[in-house]
Amino acid sequence: MIEILLIEDDPDIAENIQDYLTGAGEGRWRVHISDNGDDGLELASQTLYSVILLDIGLPERDGFEICRNLRRRGIQTPVIFVTARFSEEDVLKGYECGGDDYLIKPFSMAQLAAKIRVFLKRYGEERSDRILFLDLVAERGERKLYLRRDEVSLQPREFDVLVYLMEHPDRLVSKEELLARVWGADSDAVPRNLDNPVKNIRKAIDSSEAVIVTHRGYGYRLEAKNG
Repeated sequence: MIEILLIEDDPDIAENIQDYLTGAGEGRWRVHISDNGDDGLELASQTLYSVILLDIGLPERDGFEICRNLRRRGIQTPVIFVTARFSEEDVLKGYECGGDDYLIKPFSMAQLAAKIRVFLKRYGEERSDRILFLDLVAERGERKLYLRRDEVSLQPREFDVLVYLMEHPDRLVSKEELLARVWGADSDAVPRNLDNPVKNIRKAIDSSEAVIVTHRGYGYRLEAKNG
């Protein structure tokens, strides 16, 4: 199931988008709605959605602030602004704060669905909600990691780094690839930005059967500790 978050305070617009996308996804797209900035930011931070549709003029906090906050937290979920704000200044601001696309109301629902499909294809539409490697279980939707039956606490960016390695076990993953997939292809992050997240992950999964091995000057491999 593809989980989409729509942060939109106009109930009629929200319902129309939800109805259309539910049909466009042929039962595989589920659209969750938040009608204010605070709740929307909390939902976007706690659950790993495939795409976030974000209005700008919202109660509590605006869409620009939400997008900036998500990027500061290391959450790289694609964000499509859906808004009536049409000035060039607003469009540029949407991209500058971390947005991936910008649609001006009224827009074509078919065009919105097409843009969503592009992001799903780019980042992997068929990703499982549960990823397993040895005694590690990552619940993507809830952003939770379990070591055997015990929940392990990780920061969002640490979780995303480990999930990517779990999706590619026993493969040498370059630092550049990790940065592009976790921080985003347009990020200014450099390889040393991985140092602390990887260090914290190693500490968190120290008793696991899995281990992150560093290949100096290149990247990391997640493999069995005694493999």
